[in-house]
Amino acid sequence: MFFESFFQDIRVGLRVLVKERGFCALAVAVLALGICGVATQFAVVNGVLLRGFAFPDSDRLVDVQLVDPTNFQPGNFNARMTTMDYKELREMGLKSFEAFTGYLNGSTVNVTYQGQPRRYTGGYISWDFFRTLGVKPAFGRDFLPEEDRPGVDKAVILSDALWKSDFGGDPAVIGKPVRVNGTSATVVGIMPPKFQFPNNEQLWIPVNSSFPPRPRNDRGVNFVAIIAKLKPGVSIAQAQDEIDAIAKSFAQQFPDTNKQFSMGYVRPAIESFTGPQIKQTLYTMLAFCVGLLLIACVNVMNMQFARATLRSKEFAIRSSLGAGRVRLLRQMLTESLLLASIGAALGVALSFWSTDMLNAAAKNLANPIPSWMTFDIEPRVLLAVVVATVVAAVASGLLPAWMASRANATEVLKDSGRGTTGRAIGLITRALVVFQIVVTSVLLVAGLLQVQSILRAQNLDYGYDTRGLLGARLGLMEGDYPNNEMRLAFYEKLVRELRATPDFESAALTGRFRMVFSGQGPIEIEGKQYAKDSDRTIAQTENVSADFAATMGQKVVEGRYLTDEDSDQRDPVAVVNATFAKKHFGNESAVGRRFRTTAPNGSNAGPWRRIVGVVTDVRMLAVFNTQNDNAGFYVPFFATAFGPAAPQAQAPQFGTIVAKPRGGLRGESLARAVAGVVQRIDPNLPPYFVETPKTSFDGFLGQNRIIAAMFSVFGVVAVVLAAAGLYGVQSFSVNQRTQEFGIRMALGADASKVLGMVFRQGAWQLGIGLLVGLGGALAAALAAGTQISQGLFLLQIQPSDPPTYIAVALLLSVVSFLAVLVPARRATRVDPMIALRAE
Repeated sequence: MFFESFFQDIRVGLRVLVKERGFCALAVAVLALGICGVATQFAVVNGVLLRGFAFPDSDRLVDVQLVDPTNFQPGNFNARMTTMDYKELREMGLKSFEAFTGYLNGSTVNVTYQGQPRRYTGGYISWDFFRTLGVKPAFGRDFLPEEDRPGVDKAVILSDALWKSDFGGDPAVIGKPVRVNGTSATVVGIMPPKFQFPNNEQLWIPVNSSFPPRPRNDRGVNFVAIIAKLKPGVSIAQAQDEIDAIAKSFAQQFPDTNKQFSMGYVRPAIESFTGPQIKQTLYTMLAFCVGLLLIACVNVMNMQFARATLRSKEFAIRSSLGAGRVRLLRQMLTESLLLASIGAALGVALSFWSTDMLNAAAKNLANPIPSWMTFDIEPRVLLAVVVATVVAAVASGLLPAWMASRANATEVLKDSGRGTTGRAIGLITRALVVFQIVVTSVLLVAGLLQVQSILRAQNLDYGYDTRGLLGARLGLMEGDYPNNEMRLAFYEKLVRELRATPDFESAALTGRFRMVFSGQGPIEIEGKQYAKDSDRTIAQTENVSADFAATMGQKVVEGRYLTDEDSDQRDPVAVVNATFAKKHFGNESAVGRRFRTTAPNGSNAGPWRRIVGVVTDVRMLAVFNTQNDNAGFYVPFFATAFGPAAPQAQAPQFGTIVAKPRGGLRGESLARAVAGVVQRIDPNLPPYFVETPKTSFDGFLGQNRIIAAMFSVFGVVAVVLAAAGLYGVQSFSVNQRTQEFGIRMALGADASKVLGMVFRQGAWQLGIGLLVGLGGALAAALAAGTQISQGLFLLQIQPSDPPTYIAVALLLSVVSFLAVLVPARRATRVDPMIALRAE
C-alpha cells in the first residue's frame, strides 16, 4: 500500500514538474551546481585524506620518528632519523613491527644510458621496501638483500613510465648495464603501471648502496624516512611506547647528537604525506562547498515557497476532497526529492568533468602532488552525493511543504486562491536571504584573499630581476665524486670556467635550492644574553661564492663582500643584509661585530663569525618567507653555515649555478651556455632545474593557483545564487503586496516612496547579512589569523586585510541593488484601479 501510494506520488510529481518546466529547469540547475561542488571537493578530500594507500593491509603501515618533545605538536615537530639510527633500530628485532624499512624520496639520480646523461627523481629504499608494501615488479625481479650494501654494484628498478619514455619499453633492458651516479649498475625490474611511490619517483635504488650508515656526528650524515608495518594486533600506541623507550635510550647513549630527540613518535604512514595544513585547507574547502549547497537549497526553498503560495488553492481543494496533511506533505517532499535527484545526476556528471580537470591540473604542476593522490568519483564519493541529495531534498522542500500543508482550506478558498500564509512565508524567505548573504560574504572573503595572495606573490619585489637570471642545479654523486677533495676540485674549476665564459656578464654558485629555499636557523649575537630559548631570533642564511652579489645585483653598503680567500674557514666570516644589520645593531656599524648559529636550545653552536660587510636585501626565501623581516646572512660557498666549523673547506654534494647574461637578455638565453660549461668539465653530469627564478617561483605557486581558482569559483557561484535568491524573494514580496502598493498609491504615495519601501527591505537584509558574515569572518581572522592563513594557504596577505572586506561589502551591495531594482521598478508600475478591483 505504501509503495503504491509512493509511486503514485512520483508519477504526480513528474507530471507537475513537466508542467512547470521553467521552475524545474532552474531548480535542477541550482541544485546541480551545489551537488557538483560537494562531490568534486569530497573527491579531493577522499583522494588525499580518506582513501589511503592501495596496498594490502595499508592500515598497518606507519611512519616512525625520533622527535624533539619541546613544543611538539602532531604534524608540526622537529625530527631526526639518521641512517645509523635506522640501522640500529632495524637490527634490534623490534617487537611491534613486522617490517621496518627506510627510504629517501624525491632525490636526484644521475643516469647515463647509451651515452646520454640524464637526471631523474629517484627513491633510495631498503631492499624489502616493495615487499613491505605488498607490491611486486611487473617485469624482472625485486631487490635482493646483498644488493642493499655499501660498495656493491647498484641494482636499479625502473618505473613503467620511465621504461616506456626513455628506454623504449623494451623488455630486454632488464639485465643491461647503465651508469648510475657514476658507478656501474644493472636494471633488474620494471614496476607496474602508475606505480611511483612514495611521491613521483621514476626509479629506485637500494639505499645502503648509495648512502651507507655513517657515525651520528659525521658531517656527511644522511637522514631517512621510515615506513614500517605493524604486526597484526599491535596498536600504534603500543608501537609508540616501544619507540619512545628506544629514543630515550639513544638520547642517553649519544647525547651529542640525540639528546634533543628523546621522544618516539608513531603515526599512520598516510599522515606523513598529509600535514595539518593540507587537512585544514581541504576540510575548509569542503565546508565552503557545503555552504554553497546550502545556498542552492535556500534558493530552491524560496522557489518552493512561491510555488506553494501559487498552488495553495490546489492543496485546499485536495484537502477538502479528503487528502490528509501527511499526504500533502509527502507529495511536496516527493517533488523535492525528484528535483534533488535530477540535480544530483547532473551534478555527478559535472563532477566527472571537474575532477578530470583537477587531475590534469595537478599532474601538470611544476611540483606535482604524489602520483597516488588522484581525485576520482568512486563509491565513497557517490555515497556522499546520495547524502547531499537527501539533505538537499529535505532542506529545500520540508519547510515549504509543512507551511503549505498546514493552511486552512476554507480560508484559502475564501481568499480567492491567494493563500493566507503570505506574512509567515515572507518572514521566512527574507531570513533565508540573510543566510545566503552571510554564507556568500564568507565565501567571497576567502576567494578574494586567495586571489590577492596569488597576485601579491607574483608581483613581489625580490630585490633582483627574476627574469634576467638563470639557475641550474648540480648533484655531484658518490661514484664520480666520492670525497670532499674531488668535489672541491670540480667547483673550483667550474667557477673558473664560469668567469671565463663570454656569454655571462656574471655567474656564481649558491646553496639555495631552485632560488627559493635558503637555510634558516637561530643565531646569537656576541655580548647579548639569552634568558629563554625563544629569545634567539631566526635568520636566513645562504652559502655563496664570491661573485654572488654582483650576479644578483646586490650592492655593498658597508665593508666588503666575500672573496675566494674566505673559503678556507681559518677566519670564519659572514656578510649580512641591511635588514639583519638594522635589526641587531640599529644605527651602529655591523662590520667587525660577531654572531654564531645555534640549535633552538642554544646547543650545537657554530663558530663566532666576524661580519665583514653589509649588502642590500634580496628575498632569500622567495614567496615563502613567513618571518616578519628578511634578516639574513651569507657565508662562503665552502663554509659550514650551521654546527661546529670544519677544519677545512667543505664542498657540498649539491649546488646551484646562477648566471646573468650580457646585454640585459632574458635568463633563458643562457641554458645552452650553462650546459656547455658543465659538460666540458664532466660529460656525465646533467644540469637540472635549468630555469629562471621567475619560472621557479611560478611553479611553486601552482598549488596555490588551483586553490585560489576553486575558491574564486565558489565565490562567483555564491554571488550568482545569492543575487538570484534576493531577486526571487523581492519579486515574490512585490507580488504578495500588489494590493498594498495599489492602496498606498491611491492614497497619494508616489513612485519614489514605493521604490524606497522595496529598497529598504532589501537593504535591511543586506545589512544584517553583511554584519553577520563579514563581522564573523573578521572576528575569526583576528582571533586565529595564523591558523586561517595556513588553512587557506595564504601568502603575503593577512586574513584580516581591510580592503578585502570593503571590496566584498561593495560587491554584494552593487549586486543586491541590481537584484532588487527590477522588482522595485515593477512595484512602482502597479495600477491602483486594477489592484483595488482585485479586492
